[in-house]
Amino acid sequence: MYHLLMRIRQVGFSSRLKAHRKLLTLETLKFIVEYLRDGNARMAAFRSGVPENYASRQGAWLKKHPIVKAALEAEVDERDALRLQKALAEIDRQMDICKDILGLQDF
Repeated sequence: MYHLLMRIRQVGFSSRLKAHRKLLTLETLKFIVEYLRDGNARMAAFRSGVPENYASRQGAWLKKHPIVKAALEAEVDERDALRLQKALAEIDRQMDICKDILGLQDF
């Protein structure tokens, strides 16, 4: 029974990983915007909310993520980078409003 349960969990996990490859999360978007600032993956991960002890590893992993690679291949000038930063600030503001409505300020 244990082996069957482990097998079911493994299948579920791998299919979520495959689905995640084409999903732009808020955390991934924050990393992309931060990485565009200075090209430093560790610092971009840290500034986007990853704990300092994991920032180096997570930054290296995120740089290999298909969505991040595609975004970094795009030609983004200073004006576009500023628009991205403003859009991300607006998303954060809207998230705070949603958390307030739902009573999730502590999350």
